[in-house]
This record gives sequence, structure tokens and C-alpha cells, in this order.
Amino acid sequence: MKKFIPLLIVPLISLWIIPLGVFAATIIDGDLVKTPDSPDVYIVKLIPSTSSGQAAEKYKRLILNPEIFNQYSHLKWENIKIINSAELDDYTTSDLVRAVDDEKVYRVFPNGDAGEKRWIKTANDFLDLGYNWNAIYNINNFERDFYSIGAGLEAPKAPVTEEPTIPARTSPITIKVPFDYSTIQAAINAAINGDTISVNNGTYNENIIINKGIKLIGESVGGTIINGGGNDNAITIGNVQNVLIQRFTIKSKDKYGIYCNNTGLTTATLKNNFIINSGWGVVAENNCQLTFLNNLIYNNKNSANIDGAGILIKNNVLYNITTEVRNNTITDNYHGIWSEDANVKVLNNIIAKNIGGIGAINSMGIYHSGQGKPDNTYNDVWSNGWDYKGDASAGSGSLNSNPRFVQESQRNYNLTTGIISPSPCLDAGHPDMAYYDGTLITTNQYRNDMGAYGGPDNIGWSP
Repeated sequence: MKKFIPLLIVPLISLWIIPLGVFAATIIDGDLVKTPDSPDVYIVKLIPSTSSGQAAEKYKRLILNPEIFNQYSHLKWENIKIINSAELDDYTTSDLVRAVDDEKVYRVFPNGDAGEKRWIKTANDFLDLGYNWNAIYNINNFERDFYSIGAGLEAPKAPVTEEPTIPARTSPITIKVPFDYSTIQAAINAAINGDTISVNNGTYNENIIINKGIKLIGESVGGTIINGGGNDNAITIGNVQNVLIQRFTIKSKDKYGIYCNNTGLTTATLKNNFIINSGWGVVAENNCQLTFLNNLIYNNKNSANIDGAGILIKNNVLYNITTEVRNNTITDNYHGIWSEDANVKVLNNIIAKNIGGIGAINSMGIYHSGQGKPDNTYNDVWSNGWDYKGDASAGSGSLNSNPRFVQESQRNYNLTTGIISPSPCLDAGHPDMAYYDGTLITTNQYRNDMGAYGGPDNIGWSP
């Protein structure tokens, strides 16, 4: 087990030192083993030779924490066997797992007591990556669901030396990345207004420029990643209308995740995205009309911890446009929403704990100054450096309550349900039927939940 926190170490040690079955001369398939000087506990797997009956392949799998261990009724602390380091090293470490009744094979990447699972996409990818079918461990659904989801794994593909050419056309089509084009930018360059660009899971280290009215749609929000790498903004939108960006993780350290600044009208919808780990999540200036629907926007602050925001809106009043921010969860940024000389409609959001970081001061949940109308209704704005500042204020239906996320430390911003301490944001959004939840995930009705998982546009996405 990996780096247990002190409160967990004490009871485990007390179990490990009991005399029953501490040392054993023979290790059999399914045994639990550890060395005397380490808290890590492994379960072994022995693949016998068809001829001799002796183990031809020997594997060990690290059990990451006691919570996982205790979900298996057949595993007993008193049955852990003590072996020396040389014996332990004789086993090949395996991190390949598959849950019962689940055809997917995952590789688990430990991270302290937690872990991230990454789906190995095809059997060919499995073999091309050099994995062994015998090394797969069967696990239960609890353990599978315990791990966070990472990007899928696939074998490296041969580099594409020349992009194919799509003939000139006038009718929209769907372009697939990386099958039709190896990069998102190459697909955009080949697109026309109205095209859909469908992007498979993977990490795309690009600084994308969108200058056409396209739909850019990822396979899954946690698995399709656009990383600007801190070289420039991850996505820049300019002088174009009817853009949709959906189901991506978007980030660029110390730069903008998404940037829009135009003299010609630009309209774009950002829907079901993770906009994270950038200096500023989304920046829209001048004649740029954005609509934010059901995004998670977190950890946007610069490295010096002196600036940054989840959303920054500036100077749209003269163009008579309004930015709409609806059903988003905006948390753990330097500022939540900062607007200047702008019309901004902020509705049905959770804006919580935007406090910059250690040593940060004057961080805002919602800030507005100058011309324009700040319209803030049916939001939960809670525990920010300042919840409201400038001329921003709480409108009708507003809350100032702990939203009670399921597991904030693991970036699980779903709302806690149930009888005991349910989230106050359940069924607390705007009561108009136009904002009702698209799926029945609340306590007893369809009324809109605040945050990224409420409202009609939550359909079809999950963290």
C-alpha cells in the first residue's frame, strides 16, 4: 500500500505484527505479501507451467489503501505473509485490472493512496504496448469506480507525413481526428462553416485557432485533452459565428485556456468542458458573445499566485451583447467571474472557494465594475475571498451555502444526495421549466440543480 496517511498506518501496523501466519515458506496464488520494512501490501498471482506445474509467471499487484482492501471479504489482514525484499523482487509488478462483467481492461496509475485508471482501447493496442494477458487481475466494481478516469491508452501510431486533401465542397461533413487528420488544427484548416470535427480521446498538444463556424466535439470530457503547454492559449477564437466547443479538457499553464477578442461579432458556446489549470480559464473581450453551459472551471491562477480567473469578460457594452454563464461549477480559481464594462447574465451556477491560494488577497467570487449590467440570480456563491465585489450583488434565488460536493479533494463536483446532509443546490435553480434538469438525478423532481450537473444541457456528460 502506498504512502498511507498517519491515521491509517497505526491500525495497519498493529495487524501486520500479529504472530499468526507472519512468515510462510510457501507462497500460493492469491496470497497477500509484504516486506518487514514497508507498509505496502501486494496480492500475488501465479501462472503455472502447463508441463511442470511450477509457476512460469509470477505477478504482484499493489493494493493502494485499506478502503480497497476491506471491500474484498476474502482478504484478511491476519493472512498477510512476510517475505524479504529479494523474494518480493522475484515477482513482476502488474497494474492491469478488469472488473467483473466489464470488458474493458484498465491500467492503474497510483497517486499516493488514490489512483487513476486508463482504458486500453483495443486488443491490438494492448499487445502493441507490450502487455501480457496473464498479468490482468480481476477486481470488483467498487475498486474500479474508486479510481479517477484518465486518458485512454493506445499504441503509438506511425507518424503521418502528409495530410489527405478533402475536395472542395459546400455541404457540411464530419471530420474525424486523428483518422482524417492527425491534429485538430489540420482538421480546422480543412473545414468549412457548418462542419463537425469529432476528436477521439487523447492529448493534443496544440495552440488552436478557430476561424470557422464549426462544432468541435470531443469523445469524452476527461479523455480528450487540448493542452496549450504554456506556449500560447490552448484555443483562440476570432471573427466567426456559431462555434460550439464541447466535451474537452482545456488548459495552458499561465496562458488562457480559451481566448476571444474581436472587432467583428464572434459567437461561441462552451458546453460540458473542463477548463482548468491555466492562468485564466476563459477571457472574452470586445465583440465576443460567449455562452457557458455546464462546464467545470477550476484551478485557473498564474504561477505567481497574484492573478487569474475562471472567467474574465471585458468591454462588450458598446457592442450591445451579453455573456451568459449558466449552470457551471466555478471553484478553486484566483477569481471566479471578473467582468468590466460588460453585460453578464450569471444564472444557476455554483461559485465557491475562489480564494487564489496561500498568501492570495482580494480574490473575488463575482466581480463587476464600470458600465453594463451584472445580473446574478439563482447562484450559490460561497466561501470566496469576497463573494461579491464592485457593483456585483446577490440577486433573487441566491444562496450562500456549502454546496456539499461529493468529493472535492478528488475534483468530484457532483452534488451530495440522500436524506443526511444533501446539497442545498439540489432543485434550487431557477424554477422556470426552461431550466429543468434534462435527467432525473435530483431528490424528487425535475427542477434545475445549480452547478455543472443541473439544467437541460447536462445530458450525456459526466466527469
